[in-house]
Amino acid sequence: MDRKEFLRTCTGGLCACAAACVAAPAITAEAAKPEDWRVPFVKERYAKLLQVLSNRMGEEELTATLHEVGGYCAGTFGAALEKYRGDFDGFAEFIRNDGSGDFATYDRERNVITASSNERTDCICPLNGVAQKTPTVVCNCGMGWHQYAWKTLLQKNVRVELKESVLRGGKRCTFEIHILDEPA
Repeated sequence: MDRKEFLRTCTGGLCACAAACVAAPAITAEAAKPEDWRVPFVKERYAKLLQVLSNRMGEEELTATLHEVGGYCAGTFGAALEKYRGDFDGFAEFIRNDGSGDFATYDRERNVITASSNERTDCICPLNGVAQKTPTVVCNCGMGWHQYAWKTLLQKNVRVELKESVLRGGKRCTFEIHILDEPA
């Protein structure tokens, strides 16, 4: 190896080492970064907003509002809903592995899907993190999510029932989705 080859080789090596040394502290600092103060701030204010709305709106109006918010949230999964349209098993696998970690079963004889979470102590929604302050009416948001998602996925109207909720003292959240014979 002559002098020019040596310098070219070393320079390439030094650049790689320098890049690694510069990147490593950034990665380490990112991993050690404390939780953004805004997350608990927003959760607490969202819980308060829901309390205020619960006190000022009639139950029917608030239920419909939260149901609509849940439908909007489910709509953000548009690509997955389109990809798995008509494919219950594919979508069930998606939510189990890539989504919430929840699971869904389909009783084809009864035409009922049961969507349930693992045991948890709080609502899955990242806005709801203060369970003792979150009014139970917020479960209507989850019902709206399931209604929109399954109706879109199956292209049939559905009726959603809340069977268990962590915000209502349960160990998990469980919804029954009754598939109606009428097209959406």
